[in-house]
Amino acid sequence: MDTRKTPQRALQLTTPLPLVLIALLLFLQLTNPSRAWSWLLSGLTTILVIAYVWACQMRDRVIAGRELRGTWVVVGDVLQEHFRLQNDSYLPVLWAEVVDASDVPGYSANRVETVSAHNTRRWRMSGVCQRRGLFTLGPWELHTGDPLGLFRVVHRYSAARSLLVYPRVMHLPSLNLPRGASAGTSRTSQRSVELTIAASNVRDYVPGDALRRVHWRITAHRDSLMVREFDLEPSGNLWIVLDMDRRVQTGEGQESTEEYGVILAASLAAEMLRQNRAVGLVAFGQEPAFALPQRGQAQLWRLLHMLAGASLGSDWSLARVLEEISPTLGRGLTLVIITPSLNSDWIAPLLPLMRRDISPAAILLDRASFDDQDASSVTALRSLLAEQGVPGHVIRKGFPFRPLVRYKRRRVVYKVLSGTGRVIAMEVEEEV
Repeated sequence: MDTRKTPQRALQLTTPLPLVLIALLLFLQLTNPSRAWSWLLSGLTTILVIAYVWACQMRDRVIAGRELRGTWVVVGDVLQEHFRLQNDSYLPVLWAEVVDASDVPGYSANRVETVSAHNTRRWRMSGVCQRRGLFTLGPWELHTGDPLGLFRVVHRYSAARSLLVYPRVMHLPSLNLPRGASAGTSRTSQRSVELTIAASNVRDYVPGDALRRVHWRITAHRDSLMVREFDLEPSGNLWIVLDMDRRVQTGEGQESTEEYGVILAASLAAEMLRQNRAVGLVAFGQEPAFALPQRGQAQLWRLLHMLAGASLGSDWSLARVLEEISPTLGRGLTLVIITPSLNSDWIAPLLPLMRRDISPAAILLDRASFDDQDASSVTALRSLLAEQGVPGHVIRKGFPFRPLVRYKRRRVVYKVLSGTGRVIAMEVEEEV
């Protein structure tokens, strides 16, 4: 984001006192002429004119800009912006305050800088992204004025940019999820339009076939272009259903069932896509989020984008979500439900799905561990799921998530020397 565009400029008198004093001195000079009133009137008027001219230079000949480095960020990543303060006047900018209205948690661009005449000052602002979600960088203002503070100059930069902070993908615990009714070494009669590990047949080349499908050894043997046909992978598609019902969530901030659920959904999707499985997502909260199962890296970013902007709602209980998506689900797939709900009413909609060769599993977030005052237990729900043949996995608060990908960042720390008491800046590198 580069906002070095012409801002809205305003010049204001900070206090009417100088004008009141000038009017009073002028009145005294007219009613009771005196050299003292004359000198005071001339001096005060001169000071006011100099301050006004200085402020006009700050209004007309100073401009600032900010530029965002990088196009995307994840939780724990460093958000970095470069600022530029350009002074084209013949007077120095003795103070310039950046007042930022960005709402990114863990980041603030507020700062006070100076710059000499006909010079440019550059600096960098950075902060660690603490939460996933959709945030805004800007709008912002630059406040400056004359040395005496009689006039205030405000540059308003109305440009703003939306910033989507993606959830971090973590290493998953050992879940041992079912792989659908087609698990094992069985084959499917359906052909895949994508390359898979299961090549079933060869056929003559037709225009439009990709060259990577050509079976060169058989082509050389038959002296005619032959291409391979692939079966769908033996394991079924994976559907992830994330419970975003506000009424069943607990905890605060990053240590909440909502954030744990998002992390688990993102990590599970990344892991299954790495295994070349097609993954779909259902997350009905404030806005319904729905993505059909697909393979590939593009699908991962699509799902992360949905999870980054997902927010809780009160209209969709988990039971209602399962009933709503039931007609959409095919056969021979895996359904993973991530929920902190202890209400067993969502188990009933699973039974018709299981009769359609759908293999469900549940990741249960232990509410009691996220809320010390909640004495409820997830054991009874897990036992009820086991009776129906549905594996249940319990995740508690404080689970040691480890990032699947770590990022290196540099930051400046200040150290006080024990001998002299001098403060020095040191740049350190760390992994997040």
